[in-house]
Amino acid sequence: MVIRWSSNTLSMKKWRSVCHACSSGQACLLNQHRAIISRETCKRAIYLAAFLLILVCQSDRFTQADDVTVIAAPIPVVTSDRSGIFPESWLKPSIAASGGALPAAEFERVQRILVPALAKYPEALLKQHLKTIYVLSELKYSGVITSGTNSRNAVYLKIGDVNKGFTDAHNEAVFHAELSSILLRNQSKFLAENAWKSVNPPDFKYLGSGVDAVKQKKAGLKLDEKLHEQGFLKEYAQSNLENDFNAFAAMIFAGDGSIWPIAEKHAAIRKKLDLTIGFYHQLDPVFTEDYFRKLGASSAAP
Repeated sequence: MVIRWSSNTLSMKKWRSVCHACSSGQACLLNQHRAIISRETCKRAIYLAAFLLILVCQSDRFTQADDVTVIAAPIPVVTSDRSGIFPESWLKPSIAASGGALPAAEFERVQRILVPALAKYPEALLKQHLKTIYVLSELKYSGVITSGTNSRNAVYLKIGDVNKGFTDAHNEAVFHAELSSILLRNQSKFLAENAWKSVNPPDFKYLGSGVDAVKQKKAGLKLDEKLHEQGFLKEYAQSNLENDFNAFAAMIFAGDGSIWPIAEKHAAIRKKLDLTIGFYHQLDPVFTEDYFRKLGASSAAP
């Protein structure tokens, strides 16, 4: 710390004269003013320095690129190459989550996809359940390369090559699917789980997880007419109830109008669709079947 003396500071000669004037029972003013930095202040400075050192040692924020904001509101959409964007438990060898920062050339595309996608939800609902959306060039966990995943209050999206299937429609559907997982986890009471499972064939059992489905090569993402009669939109929906629910949420929010004729043709799909809409309606009354049908109509408009 540098101490600067002003032109108004008393000269040493004057200090001495003051000190000579002190009574024998008083402390010398010269000695009092020499101790400008108190012992307590020194302690605080040492504690602060130690705290900052601990932060530097424990965090990688100081050694890697800063997060870059792609969309500021209503929910921050950012890209980053920090491992710290993932929950700490995901960094263990058994999961080893990893991602990559998105090139700036993709930012406009992200805005084109996510600005209207976010607008489909009431802002208060988004802010209650979602803290951050991470858009990444790569996304991998548990040895599986994936299009998206979610944590307690964050969604992770891989914005990949359009020629490899990462179209705008695909990316938006993945966002809605991942967000639906967070909403389902936070408000599970709004989905009648037993009623949902009762739609499935009597001897059916979910595979366990999305990772299990991928590793068993049972993760088809295309609509499958053979599965519709059993109440599943696609093969991947058979991995677990969450992914089954995700498939319905993704279609209605992305405005995929093909869901309605499928539901008219297959009673099992209709039942799960009604349960999905009922779940969202309890989250916010704005979510009705008419609301979702209009999303589909607007998506189909030229």
